[in-house]
Amino acid sequence: MKKILLLITSLLFVGSLSAQVATDALRLSQYGLNGTSNYLSRAGAIGALGGDLTAASFNPAGLGMFNSSEISFSTGLNWTFTEANANGLKSMDDRANLNFGHIAALFYFKPSNETFKGVQLSFGINRLKSYGNRTIFQRDNVTNSFASHIIDNGFDEAFMEEFFQAYVVDYDTVLNAYTSIFKGNNVNQIRAFKEFGSINEMTFSLSTNINNFIYLGGTIGVPMANYNNEASFTEQLASDPSKEYVYNENYYLNATGINFKFGAIVRPINWFRLGAAIHSPTFYSIEDNFTSEVSFLKTRRSEWAPIVYDLQSPFKFLGSLAFVLGDNKSKVAGSISADYEYTNYNGMKYRLSNNIGKENTINNRIQEYYRPANTLRIGAEVKLGVFALRAGYCIMDNPYDKDQNNIDINNAGATSTTFGVGYKNKNFFMDFAYAYTKGNSSFFEYDGEEIKLNSVNHLAQMTVGIRF
Repeated sequence: MKKILLLITSLLFVGSLSAQVATDALRLSQYGLNGTSNYLSRAGAIGALGGDLTAASFNPAGLGMFNSSEISFSTGLNWTFTEANANGLKSMDDRANLNFGHIAALFYFKPSNETFKGVQLSFGINRLKSYGNRTIFQRDNVTNSFASHIIDNGFDEAFMEEFFQAYVVDYDTVLNAYTSIFKGNNVNQIRAFKEFGSINEMTFSLSTNINNFIYLGGTIGVPMANYNNEASFTEQLASDPSKEYVYNENYYLNATGINFKFGAIVRPINWFRLGAAIHSPTFYSIEDNFTSEVSFLKTRRSEWAPIVYDLQSPFKFLGSLAFVLGDNKSKVAGSISADYEYTNYNGMKYRLSNNIGKENTINNRIQEYYRPANTLRIGAEVKLGVFALRAGYCIMDNPYDKDQNNIDINNAGATSTTFGVGYKNKNFFMDFAYAYTKGNSSFFEYDGEEIKLNSVNHLAQMTVGIRF
């Protein structure tokens, strides 16, 4: 099965098929901060507040707060810095790219029934996650070269053929075994990879306001993901740097899914709101494409046939509350809000047609690797007439479980600090937001060495919109 060969031999990832696809599952299931500038500047804490078109992807009941129609658009700049620490040898790289936040339209209808204060239809695209990163790190005097690794571990002949055709490895007919000038010698290595892509969710939402007391909403979400990882690995003899080969990989993932979201907000008194929402798993259909190339005395390139499979992302629950003082007519008003999100990452599941055994192995590994995780978002706003000042803080828990030594297998948690300003009159609004996110993670080399990665992301966003 080429999927097994493709992933088990990939230099980019943890060194087994089940570990790799477990990483792919998290890549499509864990989101960051993005969307409208209002949402971003509050660190995403809008679950009980609503009144923002990003609510379609989080708590669609928040769309029931609208009493007019709206069209809005968000864009900005995303800049990520990554520092790698390979056993004390540090290196830094960065990547900046334009960022899409959202585009959406909501249409408000006033029912004749006095109990229903409003019905809203909303259509849009919200960005749930951006992949934009460039990482580089170096290891010197490594005793176990990658060439030795693929020989000693009996890699598949189809994979070995690339290295054989490029003369990185040779076949000794006397010993009846592969050999290499890199085998048994200390080597220096440089690895670099560039990631780009995104998850954008198309939303179709229906919401209502029942007597200004209960707000209900539902969304059909169609997330569309694309992820590209371009990697380069260089290995050279420490004693003779002129003897080096380069192994390049290009991994591209394309996925389309569907999910359902249902939410409610209760406003028992004007200044207090409670919200809750549930997100069904997203059911993804995924296609992987992979090419690789080895260059030494010759160049050998391979292009693998596309691989198609299915993935089920985790179930999510969101609970929220908000305190609101004043209204749009007040000279000074404000709000404080908090959202809690529970995600059962160990509930991610693969569906591999015609390979139930491998499917079971991978899903069992997901159970071992991951645990349910919590996310807490806190936001605040002060309104001064037509202007608003906002700030927020978000903590994303680490979804990785602990190993037999009670140590986290990896770390994909992060914290975000956000700020923003806004202007709104009767028919027009403009918001600006900035989010500073930092996190730690690890990359595990083929020989088990842990490369510690520290990342910092800067996201500056602008939203413009009209109400009518």
